[in-house]
Amino acid sequence: MNSELFIHQNPRLSPLGTFIGGWQTETLRSPRLDDFSVFHVRLSDFELQVERMMDVSLRTRPIAIISSNRQDGTIVSSSQEALSEGLFPGLKVSLARRMSHGVILLPYNSMLYSQMHQYVYQTIAHYSPVIEPTVFGQYFADMSGMSGVYHDNLWAGSLIAKDIQFKVNLESRVGISANKLVSRIATAVVPETVYRVEPGGEQVFLSPLDSEHLPATAEPSVNKIVKFLLLRQVKNVQEATAEPDAGEILFGKHYRRLFLEARGKDYSVVQPPQLRDHIIQQTILKEDTNNEAKLIAAVRNLAEQTAHQLRARKQIARSLSVEVHYTDGLKNARKGSVAFNDDATVVQEAIRLFLAANFRRNRVRAVVIDATRFQPLANQLDLFRSKKDDGLSLAVDHIRRRYGFSGIMNAASLITTKSQGHEDFLKIIVSKNQKDILVPSAFFANSAVR
Repeated sequence: MNSELFIHQNPRLSPLGTFIGGWQTETLRSPRLDDFSVFHVRLSDFELQVERMMDVSLRTRPIAIISSNRQDGTIVSSSQEALSEGLFPGLKVSLARRMSHGVILLPYNSMLYSQMHQYVYQTIAHYSPVIEPTVFGQYFADMSGMSGVYHDNLWAGSLIAKDIQFKVNLESRVGISANKLVSRIATAVVPETVYRVEPGGEQVFLSPLDSEHLPATAEPSVNKIVKFLLLRQVKNVQEATAEPDAGEILFGKHYRRLFLEARGKDYSVVQPPQLRDHIIQQTILKEDTNNEAKLIAAVRNLAEQTAHQLRARKQIARSLSVEVHYTDGLKNARKGSVAFNDDATVVQEAIRLFLAANFRRNRVRAVVIDATRFQPLANQLDLFRSKKDDGLSLAVDHIRRRYGFSGIMNAASLITTKSQGHEDFLKIIVSKNQKDILVPSAFFANSAVR
């Protein structure tokens, strides 16, 4: 191929980085590994931009997005105006209100941000068949082989940024390189709207940057060594990992990953979102709490609903995760699996995962159980397993199919429903035995039982 392709270049920059500016010509080559092109689209301060797009009066006012209106909530994101008044992410809401009365504190609207994130994803999807959305306001696009569709990659990046600005009135930056790692770092450190790191120039581009931009440095053991050896820039990490023997002693199993990242090597591919079958059960507690008895009762109730659906499908879940969402906006999660779908097995595993995930002292706001990777149930694999739990679960299912899920419940899961008028009966049952008592809800209407 001898035809020529025009690309943009700023003469002030080295040939390693180009963006819209002057004109320069480049001869096209036959496709090689260096010709792979990955875009990273970043909408900085995504939540703040969305809030200001919805309400134009907020565009020049100091605003901060908070995890909760409670006093123990924290600031998730703050505008430049709010930062100038000393309100930074992580600051307690109670302290923020005392420090500044002029800053507008907005609750975190996850539903709004999720919808806008999906809309921007659909906008970018018009430019490439392979788009990978990540966190709110960030997307990867595989643009390899698209030179026949667009004038060049810089032009395509400019079109994407302009289209997002036109359709949703949100500002974005586009980083272009041969892999996901360098493209993502480019949008984080370069203020230009569209910026490209030329193939082969990844290591030079990364050298002067702070070492914290390398994902491997987030590993506690790696971060500890990096700080101890004062490896402040990526070029220092490149030097420290030059010798394999010394690098393996310093960084252990993370050496290979750190070695590749410091040189701008990343072989992960852009993956579109995969539609997987899920059973998701979640509850938002009426009152934020860290009372373990109430939390385990909520988990038990969710686990029983999950097990009920698994038995209806005659399947098991090779992946069962429990997420714990706290009042400060943070969350923890643990993953496991269940080999059987009776209530006892699923509840036991869910409680185990919850106790492992809930190690913080903060109050819990919500709990989510997510079951996926389903497989058909094969009882014959365990010939010596007791069938008592299976029989009990099937009997409970029969009652629930007739009277609804709440027609029969485990007494331990009723701790969270005391506000619904079950206090007297609950005290009698719990005082006798706190385990494995099934309580028909119809009994609550029977005065003779009381």
